[in-house]
This record gives sequence, structure tokens and C-alpha cells, in this order.
Amino acid sequence: MIKNCEICGREYVAQRSTAKYCSNRCRLMAQRGVAFNGELEAPDVRVSMTQEEVLSLVGRAHDAASDLSRASMLTPAPLCLSLKAVSQKLSDALRAEGL
Repeated sequence: MIKNCEICGREYVAQRSTAKYCSNRCRLMAQRGVAFNGELEAPDVRVSMTQEEVLSLVGRAHDAASDLSRASMLTPAPLCLSLKAVSQKLSDALRAEGL
């Protein structure tokens, strides 16, 4: 669901119905009682990408997953386990999106 952040006013996709803030930064500002003073700007969001840009990013994500997997084989524990887990999560996310 699309919501507006209570601190900066930026639109964001909420993961939970109780979400109030777009980011950890805004959540911490609210927790610390920092009022929005108009100086905080929402990040520039690029709404559209060309098909070539998307394909390039997907290719780079696959390359990163492959590189992380290889690095996990050459790295001593416990870092190798973390690298392998990140590699697997990235691969799973790409597969879930049909990429």
C-alpha cells in the first residue's frame, strides 16, 4: 500500500499497515522528537527506466550474485557463510521476479 511519511511527506510503499515512516532516518527523527522543518527533501526518485537500463541492472545483479558465491568459496568462516547467504538471497529474489 502507498502511504505518506509522517516526517518528510514522501510517498512510499509500506510493508505493514501500521507503517508511519518511509525510512529508518525518518523513524529516528520522529523518535527523537525532531519536527519536520521543511529543509528535509525527499530523495530524487527516477520513475522510469529504459529497457536497456533495466536489462543492464539485472545482468549486473546476476554477476554480483555469482561473484559473491565464488568469493564465499575462497573466504574463511564465518564470512564465507554470510557471503553465501547474501548470494543465495539475491539469486532467490531475481528468480522470484522472473529475472
